[in-house]
Formats: sequence, structure tokens, C-alpha cells
Amino acid sequence: MKQRRKKIPASKQPAPVVRQLAGWKLWRLRLLALLAPFVLLVLVELALRLAGFGYPTAFLVPSTNHGQKTFVQNNKFGWRFFGKRMARAPAAISILQDKPSGTIRIFVFGESAAFGDPEPAFGLPRVLQATLSLRHPGIKFEVVNAAMTAIDSHVILPIARDCAAAGGDIWVVYMGNNEVVGPFGAGTVFGSQALPVPLVRANLALKTTRIGQLLDSARQGWEKVPADKSEWGGMEMFINQQVRADEPRMTRVYESFEKNLSDIIRIGHDSGAGVVVSTVAVNLKDCAPFASSEADKQKSEDAVKMGIEAQAAGRISEAVAQFQTAAQLDGSSAEIQFRLGRCLLASGDIAGAQKALSAARDLDTLRFRCDSRLNELVRKTTAGRDGDRILLADAERSFAAASPDGLPGWDFFYEHVHLTFEGNCLLARTLSEQIEKLLPQLATAPSAAWPTVADCARRLGWTAYSLPTSLDDILSRLTDPPFTRQINHDEEVKHITQEAQKAQSEGSLDGALRAMQVAVDAAPDDAELYEQLAALEQSAGHAAEAEKAASRAVDLLPSSEEAWSQLGFTFVEQKKYDDAVNAYQRAFDLNPQDVFPLQNLAMSLAKLDRNQEALQTYKHALAITPRFGLAWLGMGQLLESMGRKDEAEACYQKALQNRIHRASELTTLARFCMSRKWFQAASTNYDDAIKLAPSDRTLPLEAGQAHFLFGMDLGKSGDTPSAAHEFQKAVRLMPEVVEARLNLGIALYRDGDWNASFNEFQQVTVRSPTNALARHYLALLGEKVRH
Repeated sequence: MKQRRKKIPASKQPAPVVRQLAGWKLWRLRLLALLAPFVLLVLVELALRLAGFGYPTAFLVPSTNHGQKTFVQNNKFGWRFFGKRMARAPAAISILQDKPSGTIRIFVFGESAAFGDPEPAFGLPRVLQATLSLRHPGIKFEVVNAAMTAIDSHVILPIARDCAAAGGDIWVVYMGNNEVVGPFGAGTVFGSQALPVPLVRANLALKTTRIGQLLDSARQGWEKVPADKSEWGGMEMFINQQVRADEPRMTRVYESFEKNLSDIIRIGHDSGAGVVVSTVAVNLKDCAPFASSEADKQKSEDAVKMGIEAQAAGRISEAVAQFQTAAQLDGSSAEIQFRLGRCLLASGDIAGAQKALSAARDLDTLRFRCDSRLNELVRKTTAGRDGDRILLADAERSFAAASPDGLPGWDFFYEHVHLTFEGNCLLARTLSEQIEKLLPQLATAPSAAWPTVADCARRLGWTAYSLPTSLDDILSRLTDPPFTRQINHDEEVKHITQEAQKAQSEGSLDGALRAMQVAVDAAPDDAELYEQLAALEQSAGHAAEAEKAASRAVDLLPSSEEAWSQLGFTFVEQKKYDDAVNAYQRAFDLNPQDVFPLQNLAMSLAKLDRNQEALQTYKHALAITPRFGLAWLGMGQLLESMGRKDEAEACYQKALQNRIHRASELTTLARFCMSRKWFQAASTNYDDAIKLAPSDRTLPLEAGQAHFLFGMDLGKSGDTPSAAHEFQKAVRLMPEVVEARLNLGIALYRDGDWNASFNEFQQVTVRSPTNALARHYLALLGEKVRH
């Protein structure tokens, strides 16, 4: 029989023995506790990378071309700073990782002005290479365009870090226009504003990790951004981001710029490169402020009004006095300073004009131009550092010296900061004079004089035929705020339009082709020249020659999205749609946020009757850019061909609601509207296309026909006054077309405007003396006009 064990009360049980960790075991436990989160983060980071999540963040990424190791641009680089939809892409780059001996490699850092906007093929890096190559014909210069649109020093610094190991001999820094509106600036729309430099750098460092990109992607998913604010919208995006010159936030802007510039210079110096830093020139004379402080507007309102009236009447001295009074009452108004500066210039007070127009730039509350304080920081940061191979190129003073009255204007700038070809030549010469001081011994003795603008034009194939493309691009920008809010907006539009028409009359396609062929012969390994040549050959209808040139361009520069798209165009012209599909797919793969290659890819697929693939491609484009009017139009046409008419009609309406403000796209939409007999929409789109491309000689006739047909429709409906209005537009666009004048005369007659009607019928008989209808109306009107 088992003996029952006696239960011991808990209170009398012996306490358990607790073994305390000590020594290395304790520290090992603590270390594991500390390392566990880090290990977990590393595992998550590795898992995200293995799953293919995220994107590379380096500016240059390794690649190969013809078996040689190269660096190419990372078209996703801007995603970290702007997000996918807003980001701009760098210029196409393909350089050997091991720089060839005897080659001088120069990196150009900066924003859109340094990038070469509006036409990078003839921008600063290209002109700089031409200038140095012509000055030193025995030396190979390789100028790398490391600038980008819309960036600032916070973005340029990481670009510089990434380029430090790429074998640069010379670094050129031309920055300052975007310090307020660029990422982390006081007036930016790209996230947080005016953060301290350490927080900016920590933010950007986190986004180099896949975990950081995941968090950023989640944040963007939580934020509900309106459709019209989710895509790149140019300078119009910033119209509500005004920053006064005296705001405390500007202190942070200047501190950040100075710190970033110092670090860029240090990185370049440590990499072994000589560094040339330039002040930034801007349009002072012809660029009115984009916005002006209204803090004391009421005090100065009467004086400004009287000054404007006096200026309009030509009483310049009186206008000066009124604007000076206004400036005393409202010392923060950029608009008053601009008006005063213009009047002082007209009165011959050059020094006063320079002071006032510089103040107008500095007081502009939409700060798209480098101000005087930023330029002084450039001078301060580079002062006395020649011994370290760090030199100043003072572009601001160079442009002032080359400009009438010391005030740069439309002679060197298209609008506020973007340089004309002549402006790029002057800037390249200013930089080259300092670069020469840093060249290795083999290149210090120039073999030729400094090249002229004409010399650089020949080297790059620049002719009058090249200019309208840039001017049309500028005109498209001028149609939107903040340009439309400038007080001299009409004057600026008139100037650009006249320049475009002048270039059209002076340039010829044949002349441009000859000039480009000469340039190609002089530089047979220049991919950009072949891309330009391909476009010219295509315009001339030489499809095979265009294909040959475009093929050479992609062979030399396979990372160029533009070159692959150009090659696709040449294939389409020859109905080689399978080849076009491959070319456009390559272009899109290089820049998966650019919807234009997708648009062309979808059209090529449709030509091959691969309708479902084409439809999916259109949908892909619209998922990236929902307001892309051309894709809505193309998808509508495809759906209609598939018998899905209701869906097609909905797409057409979307196309009309989301027009792309580029002349070629508006023309495509107008032609479609004509085919549907939507004459009012056609005439509207044609008119807008003409405004954006005044040098295009084919558009007025097409637009005139649209207005004529719209007038006919209105006349049939009994709306005679509106019909007369449309016929007047048609006559203005097609002055030699008898039918337009004849119908205008009839509409005016029916509306009771007998004198105007009589004049139109007379013009008809001048052009068509036997026109019986015109003679009939002239007989009817004879008595009425006499009385």
C-alpha cells in the first residue's frame, strides 16, 4: 500500500534557485537584444530586394556596350526626390568605366539651364564640348551632362557623390535657379519644405533602402492627391508657393545652399578633379516678376496707376517719379521695381535701371531665378582657392558685360533663365576660360583661337531650321501661369512668335540636312548628331536614310530613350511594324514613366492587328498618366474598330477633356475632330496649335478649313452672326481662298453689315473676276452702300 506524500504548504516551500547571468553571457544577451531589430531590418531589406521591390538610386549604373563596361544614366534616379509621376529623367549617358587615356572627362552639374532646356542637343554641355574641341582640336573632350530639370543643390550633391568614382578630370557646377522651388526648398511642392540639412540627408539616405522606399510608397498611397496635381505640371504647380525675400525660411535656403555647395566642391576635389563653379546669369531686362508681394499694395496703388498711365503716354520722367514714390511706399514690391527699372532704362539712367531690375529679381516671390545672395555665396565659397584647383567662373558678370546697358535679356535668354544658343555659347566660353587653367599639361597650349557662335553652330549642326523647335516649346509654356501673370506677357509672346516666324523664313530643311551631315562627318562617333540627322532625314521623307542614322545613334548610345523612339518612327514610316514594336518597347523599358513610347507602341500593335495587346498598352499608359489625351484618342479609335462604339465615344470625350498642350498633339486631335465633323472642337484645337507653333506653315490652312466648315454649320442653323465670326477667322487664315470670302460676304449681308459685305465681295472679284454670285451681291449692295 502506497504511503500518501504529505503536502507541504506553499508558504513553507523552499524558494526556487534563480541563477543570475553575469560576465560575457550577460553582455551576449544584451548584444542579441540590440542586434535583433537590426538583423530583422536586414532580412526585410534582403527579402524586398530578392522580391524585386524598389528601384536603384545611384545616378550612374553599370552597363555594357559592345563588350565594354560602361556607366549609363539611371532614369529612375529622380523618383527618390519627386516620386514616379513627377520625376524628370537625366540626359542619356554612356561612358566607359575605364576612361581612355588622352580623354579629358568633364562633368556638368546643375538644373534645367545647365541641362540644356529646351533643346539639350544644343544646350550647355554640347556647346561646351564643341567650344573646347574646336579650341584644342588634338584633344578628345568628353562632356557628361549630369544636370537635370527641376532639381536643386540637395539633389545635385547625391549626383556628385555618384559621379566621384567615374574618372572626371573637371567638374563644372552651374546651379542656383531652383534653390527655393526644388526638393526641400522653402517654396517646393515636392514634399517637406526648408528642412535642416541633416534631416534632408537622413531622409534621402533612408530612401536609398528598399525599406525606405516601401515606407515612402505607403505614404504616397495614404495621401489623396487630386488628379490634376499628381502629374508633372511645369511651373504652374508653384503658383501658390510664394516666398518673400525677408521670410525666415530664406535663411535656411541660403544655409543649405552654402553647405551643399561646399560639400560638392570637396567631393570633386577629393576625387582628383579640378572644379569650376559659376555664378548664374538670369534675364533681368525682359523678364517681369512672376509674382509680387502685396503687403503694402494699397499704399502704392495710386502712384503705380499714375506711373502706368504716364509710361503709356510716353511721359517717362513723370512715370519714373511716380514709380519711385510707389517704391518708397512699398519697398517689397518686385513689380514696382521692374516698372521703375524699365522707365529708368528708357530715360538713360543705366545705373538706376540696373539696381531696380536686380531688385525686381530678388523681390520676386515666385523664386525661379538665382538671386544676388546665392551668387555672392558662390563667390564667397570659391574665393582664394585657386591653389586647390577650385576656380570661379563669374557668368553673372560675363553676361552683364556682353549685354547692352549691362542688363541681360532676350539676346541671351528665351524667358527667365533658359539660354538661347548664343547664350549657351557665351556661358561655355566663360566656363572654358577657367577650365583651360585646370587642363592637364597635354592640353594647356591651345591650337586655335576661341571659336565663334558660327563655329559652334557648324560643329553641332545648328541652323535657323533648328530654332523653331525650341521656340515652339517655349511658347507652349508661355500659355500657362505663372507666365500669363507677368506684366509683360503679351510682349514676350509677341517676341517669341516673331522669332519663330523669322527662323521659319530663314531656315530650310535642305540646308539643315547639309549642315548636319557636315557635323556628322566631323564627329562620326557623336550619337546626338546621328539622332538629329535621323529626325531631319525623316522630315525630308528619306525613310531608309533616317533608319540608318537612328540605328547608328542607338548603337553609340543604347541608353537613349529618344534614339530608340526615333528609330521606331523610321520603322513606322516604312511599315516595319514588328521592328517598331521592339524599338518602342526598348524606349519604354529605359524610362517606364514616359507614356509617349507606350502610345506609339500601342499604335504599332494595332497596325499588326494585335488589338488586345494594343488595348492593354493604352490602358497601361493611362494608368501612368490618366490625363494623357492622345492615349484616350488612340484607345477610342481602337475600340471603335473593334465594334465597341459606346466605349469608344467615352474615350473621345476624355480625349477632348484632357488635351495635351503641344502643337503636334493638338493637331492630331483637331484632325480627328475634322474626321468626325466636330468642327467647333477642331477649330479650337487648331487655333491652340497655331499659337504654340506659329512657324508651322501647314496649320493655318487646316485651321481655316475647320473655321470655314464650322461657319457653314452655324449658317445652316440660322446663327448668322456666329457664322460670320467663323468665316472671318477662315479668311484671316486663308486670305486667298475665294469660298471663304464669298461666304463671309453673304453672312455679313444677311447680318446687315453692308459696307463690310461689299468689301468682301470686291475682294472675291479681285481673285475671281467672273464670279457670278459675288457680282450679283455687289449689284444688290451698290445702292445701299452709296446711301
